Amino acid sequence: MKITSVLAAATLAMASTTFGQSTCNEWAPCYREGYCNTDAAFCLWGLCDESKSYNSTSCWKPEGCVSKVVNFDSSSDIVPIGSYAGNPDTNAFLSIFEPDNTQVSNSNLELRMTYDASANKGFGATAKSSHTIQYGRVTARVKTASLAKGVVTSFIIINEQTGDEIDFEWVGLNPDQVQTNYYYKGVLDYTKMLPANVGSDSSAAYHDYTIDWSEDKIVWLVDNKPIRTLNRADTYDASTGVYAYPTTEGRIALSIWDGGNSGQQGTQEWSGYPTPWSADTVYKAYFDTVTVECAGGSTPSSSDDSGSEEPSQTGKDEESSGSDGGSHEPTGAPENPKCIPRPLV
Repeated sequence: MKITSVLAAATLAMASTTFGQSTCNEWAPCYREGYCNTDAAFCLWGLCDESKSYNSTSCWKPEGCVSKVVNFDSSSDIVPIGSYAGNPDTNAFLSIFEPDNTQVSNSNLELRMTYDASANKGFGATAKSSHTIQYGRVTARVKTASLAKGVVTSFIIINEQTGDEIDFEWVGLNPDQVQTNYYYKGVLDYTKMLPANVGSDSSAAYHDYTIDWSEDKIVWLVDNKPIRTLNRADTYDASTGVYAYPTTEGRIALSIWDGGNSGQQGTQEWSGYPTPWSADTVYKAYFDTVTVECAGGSTPSSSDDSGSEEPSQTGKDEESSGSDGGSHEPTGAPENPKCIPRPLV
């Protein structure tokens, strides 16, 4: 299962189009899903549509991979996407939705899901990495929120434009299991999902979950023990002559969302339903650390190290904005957009 967002049009500048080309202006240069704006929710690589933006340099460049350990010991390790100034070395993760259900607490990233009475379902949270990655090893130390039917916790690598995705997901219906899956170019083939036993209730204790992604294979590991291997050679489709294997640069995404009250039958049966709710119920997922080891990169350094310069992944350009983000935010920009989570099935 996947999470994406829909945009609240009230805060955006509508893009007029001619023959499919945007007329976004210099004050709101970045095009996304029919609207123009100036902040990271529109200009961030992977979200911004370069072909319909003001010009070829409007969308921000991909940030590339940096080997590091994010310890979540500083509130600056995550910021709302609308206030992100474009410096991935300052803010490791971006909170995607409003209201913001993320916080750094006791050296953990806490993702919360609360009850939305108007929708009769939970409103969760998603944190996406500011740096991108194309091949490498990512480990998240997680205590999931999946202690009740319908509550879904996820740790994935995703490219929203191409639809390539590599998943770890936990559902409250089976809290002692973790489920692995992958998608190629957005084809939602759920038959490739495979469950594996964690060894205990995933919501009761921390475990290390690793995605080891190379050009030739993907290995999923729990507590450094392989639970699944996908070889690229085994994804070849003779009818199309294509390897249905994720290859495109993406971002790390950490999420909690309500599958049980999603209104989608397949999602509800998969996650368990209905999700138990009362007015004061809060489900919480905890991420202790996220360790990124880029393909061919250096040994990861801690996020609290200062003064060190991290090498970027080969062939990727680094953003070079000032601390005020002025290179990305023209004067007179529209207000920040609001987003809400929506599960896709």
